Amino acid sequence: MIELNFVTLALASFIFAITPGPGIVAVLAVTINRGMTAGTAMSIGMVLGDMIYLLAVMVSIANFADHLGSLLMVIRILGAAYLAWLGYRQYISPPLVVGTSPLSSKNVIVSAATGFMISITNPKVMVFYLSFLPLFIDLNGLDVTTGMQVVTVMFISVLMGPMTVVWLAHHARAWACDDVTGRWINRLTGLALMAVALALVVTI
Repeated sequence: MIELNFVTLALASFIFAITPGPGIVAVLAVTINRGMTAGTAMSIGMVLGDMIYLLAVMVSIANFADHLGSLLMVIRILGAAYLAWLGYRQYISPPLVVGTSPLSSKNVIVSAATGFMISITNPKVMVFYLSFLPLFIDLNGLDVTTGMQVVTVMFISVLMGPMTVVWLAHHARAWACDDVTGRWINRLTGLALMAVALALVVTI
């Protein structure tokens, strides 16, 4: 029954999306530091990166990563350096003053691009879609209509994972404005971003 497969696929995808990893840690840190808009933009960027892997699996490009191996390595190194810099800036930042300056459109785009980069260079994403998608969907008999349904279900269910984290982090921002708690949060989130950068390099 295709409906049951879609429901199960959506649930499995949500669990996968909310599992702690580089993306979730980065979304948490960015939301606390820059607000819900930045966290949402990063989440959308991550999901768009996920959808590339999903489409690759759906058209049976099993060796997708092999063809882009060198390019992905360069992107990952540059991304790791950028995240490490963000982590350092966050570590030395003073406590937040929420609402004093609106997030610029440029920063929103940067947040979305960073989320996309984290997703597209994360081997866990590729392994998930290559390994689990065939358990729910018959890729050999996939038509355009079913493919669009799969993309829609996956986009919504995967996006719900980081957006749950965004919502929780948004409500914790008041703590980040306190002088003592705020400095500790900045240090922890800065270290978290630097840990994400290290993880991206170590897994090359």
